[in-house]
Amino acid sequence: MKVVTPKEMVIMDRHTIQNGISSLDLMERAGAACTKVIKNTLDLDSFIIILCGPGNNGGDGLVIGRLLVDAGYKVQIFLTEREDKVSENNKVNLLRLKDKQIDVKFIDNDVQFEDLKIILKRGSHLIDAIFGTGLDKRELADKYDRIFDLANTFDGYKTAIDMPSGLRGDVGLTVGNAFFADQTIVIQNYKTGCLLNDGPDYVGEMTLVDIGIDEDSIPNNKYFIQQKDLQFPYQRKKNTHKFDYGSLVVIAGSKSMSGAGIMAMEGALKSGSGLVTCYVPQEIFLPVVSRAPVEALIKTYDCNITAEDIQKDRKKVVLIGPGIGRAKNYSVVMENILEGTIPVVIDADGIHHLKIVLDTLKKSTTPVVITPHFGEFSKLIDVPKEDILCDPIGYAQKFAIEYQVIVVLKGYRTMIFGTNGEVWFNSTGNPGMATGGSGDVLAGMIAGIAGQNVNLFEAAKAGVYYHGAAGDYYAEKYGQSTLTATSIIESLKYVLK
Repeated sequence: MKVVTPKEMVIMDRHTIQNGISSLDLMERAGAACTKVIKNTLDLDSFIIILCGPGNNGGDGLVIGRLLVDAGYKVQIFLTEREDKVSENNKVNLLRLKDKQIDVKFIDNDVQFEDLKIILKRGSHLIDAIFGTGLDKRELADKYDRIFDLANTFDGYKTAIDMPSGLRGDVGLTVGNAFFADQTIVIQNYKTGCLLNDGPDYVGEMTLVDIGIDEDSIPNNKYFIQQKDLQFPYQRKKNTHKFDYGSLVVIAGSKSMSGAGIMAMEGALKSGSGLVTCYVPQEIFLPVVSRAPVEALIKTYDCNITAEDIQKDRKKVVLIGPGIGRAKNYSVVMENILEGTIPVVIDADGIHHLKIVLDTLKKSTTPVVITPHFGEFSKLIDVPKEDILCDPIGYAQKFAIEYQVIVVLKGYRTMIFGTNGEVWFNSTGNPGMATGGSGDVLAGMIAGIAGQNVNLFEAAKAGVYYHGAAGDYYAEKYGQSTLTATSIIESLKYVLK
């Protein structure tokens, strides 16, 4: 399933129109598809208020209003601009409402705002069709700030059409104030703004509707991960042994963070890794041995370890970074590993040490995946976090292509960037997973899956997806508040099959 930017959606619309469907018919299709979804939230006594803007999103709202009235529901439509300021398709739909004697009120002065305020108190459902996906950095007129304030105090069920108004459709940042939806009906394809930054907090539950636009009509390599897109897990052959399922080394832990490596080992083992060995500093050997999974091997090492040493140990994948801290000179280890051929997963403080040897990374032919959150990525590329939030896809794509590494940029909708510019947005996970050790488990899962002869990019996709699915499984049963990294590990057996 593809994810698009608003600009890409406009081009796709244009292609559809050029192929013989008028823009007015496309608006009718969108309105009809949204109305079908909206009806599922209504009963016979529902009173629906629709806020329509001057553009095509407002036109969709006018169509919805007409179809709901035709279906026998009580509806009140508000238009945020005067009739002479609306789009041509909007004008056509206004005429259709007039022909049916359906009342449309305007919001342009204090008296009309008071009218809106009174009617909102009587409504059961509020539909936002003001702006849709087309907002950019520009500031909105003060009256829209007032409209959003009123709308967000509404006690009933709130639905946004395509994108909550006030939210940028490209990067999911608000333009100051925005509509909080319980549900967003997304037309044809998920928009990047639904998935990035503030987007997930404003869209509520997303429902996708198909209106017949061809998503392959333009070049686009952004996708929303579904389970069918994954190449793992696969059916195991009977005549196999543990080394067929990956011998993994985890370089992890420090005096104050001895548990990080344990979480990573658990994540790898529960993802099916055949053999996991954890290399730890001498000073934490005993604490780690006493708490580590009994199936794992624990060894000590020094900072002179090389990829050749690891390869002699029959390892297929290296994970470095969970809990290693920044005090020791791990950049030497990092450099040695990048000069080898074994696939590497770099997580947490490993990313700090990677920055010191970026020149080595650029020359390296070793397959690499890095798993930063936005703060770590900001420090890695020396770009303020605020700038990255305004263009996360652009910055991460550039780094992945320039350094030929897979980037797992962690967040509510974690993104996986391939070395050819491909981007996959994760569809699983919940806020309860924002807890210590969760990232260590994910890094262990990615490395553990990769060790099972799975392409590193596919391992990243599968690790991210099932990590989130395990968190969702626990949250559905017990809630988000008690979710821990251990909860994710224990839930993997229910989702990874």
